[in-house]
Amino acid sequence: MDKLLISNFAASLFALLNPLGVLPIFIGYSAGEKRTVQRWLALFVALTALVLLLIFFFAGSSLLRFFGISLDSFRIAGGILLLIIGIGIVNGNSSQAAKDLIAEDQQSDFREAQLVYRKIVIPLAMPLLVGPGVIANVILYATEAEAKKDNALFVGLLGTIIVICFLVFVLFLSGRWLQKIVGDVGLNIVTRILGLIVAAIGVQFMITGLSNIIVNSLTPEILKVR
Repeated sequence: MDKLLISNFAASLFALLNPLGVLPIFIGYSAGEKRTVQRWLALFVALTALVLLLIFFFAGSSLLRFFGISLDSFRIAGGILLLIIGIGIVNGNSSQAAKDLIAEDQQSDFREAQLVYRKIVIPLAMPLLVGPGVIANVILYATEAEAKKDNALFVGLLGTIIVICFLVFVLFLSGRWLQKIVGDVGLNIVTRILGLIVAAIGVQFMITGLSNIIVNSLTPEILKVR
């Protein structure tokens, strides 16, 4: 099992999901709700992100084969996408969603959380959390594990997705507390750092993909000369 690949996947997935950057939006959506409702909302959003990630994780390689896209080509395209998203995060150009909430009514906390969740699942869960960069990243690493035919690596990546989604749940659950500790400025600084990491990962993806394509294209020519 490639532990370095798993650690890179964990870092890139957490950075791309950017729960700290989405946290202020979640707080804005749930600010007027009771604590119990906020907990249910955190759970609903985290589970939605988990389901979406698992879908793309298991179906990603099949999509590549269906469209006839090579791994290196997808790596370059994903790298460009990650670079653009990373630059956007560093510059603070994140999406801003409307903060309209459903009026409170006499109902259970679970039911009230369901109603609010239906209102905010788009754009909070997708695309703010599970956006195109996350999708490209998950497909890329899943395809990498399949290419290496390493079942342990595949399970490790799957476990990483579950752990990261659990961290998203914990962060949203403790959103108010975290905001009081680090403040808006602290959240903004952490978000910019995550954006820089995303941009660097995107550049590395492009370098690796271009290197592989160049090497693969030159190898036949070298063999012909010999």
